[in-house]
Amino acid sequence: MNHSELIKQLTPLHGAGEARAIVRMVMEERFGLSQTDLLLGKDTTLSSRDREDFEKIASRLLAGEPVQHILGFADFHGHRFHVSPDVLIPRPETELLVDLALPLVKQYPSPRILDLCTGSGCIAISLACAVPNALVTAVDISANALAIARENASTLGAKNIAFFQQDILAPSFPKALSVFIDECAKCFPCSDTAPFHLITANPPYVRTSEAASMSPTVLEHEPSLALFVPDDDPLLFYRAIACVGRSVLTSDGHILMELNTALADDTRHLFCDAGYEDVRILNDQFDRPRFLYTHL
Repeated sequence: MNHSELIKQLTPLHGAGEARAIVRMVMEERFGLSQTDLLLGKDTTLSSRDREDFEKIASRLLAGEPVQHILGFADFHGHRFHVSPDVLIPRPETELLVDLALPLVKQYPSPRILDLCTGSGCIAISLACAVPNALVTAVDISANALAIARENASTLGAKNIAFFQQDILAPSFPKALSVFIDECAKCFPCSDTAPFHLITANPPYVRTSEAASMSPTVLEHEPSLALFVPDDDPLLFYRAIACVGRSVLTSDGHILMELNTALADDTRHLFCDAGYEDVRILNDQFDRPRFLYTHL
């Protein structure tokens, strides 16, 4: 099998465009072959060891394993993040959330950011790297996800970030977070009663009933804990975040979150009912209602 044959076999799984992108990524990252090299047929001159490696990768791809898991990384906002089946693979749409967050935090001399459901840490670490004077707290329920996030922070040199394992749905979360911040007081100096200027989040928001329309590549290889919410209470994480915001945001604090495009209006109404001001739904680069912005 050569790269062209692999593209043909992957096309029914991913579509022609994505199949080409996946194979080009593998050939460049694993074998150092550019698109020009492929056009010149240089993939036919791989060494026997590389040929064996290519066949193994092809088998994994054809079995539906994400290319990011095979290569061990995903590119996000100019950085390379280690990923595994313990974390969601960062999506291009989420990069826009970081872009939207940057002007919000740069207005503060020493911005303090809380990233909930941090996963790989892609949002929190991207903000920490882009705003070195920021102090970032990243929270996740999964110890395995936090291990990946800590590794990414270390690799990318983000020293202005602290990680906290906690269930944000627990009624005790705001108090536990307050204790954690007190323990980190030397790293997170704060003269305000509330410690954070910005909350970011990409929480679970896919309704269980929506799983039938999702790719098997996602369903079988990414953590359901980070994806799904029950059909009868799909906004439970957003309700918790609205409550947390009341406890931990400064008086001029902001919230910026990714959401389920099918539930954008419902999510907006939830925050309006919770007393937040200027609740807006913002579109992503594909013109879909992808983000919620609000402030106290």
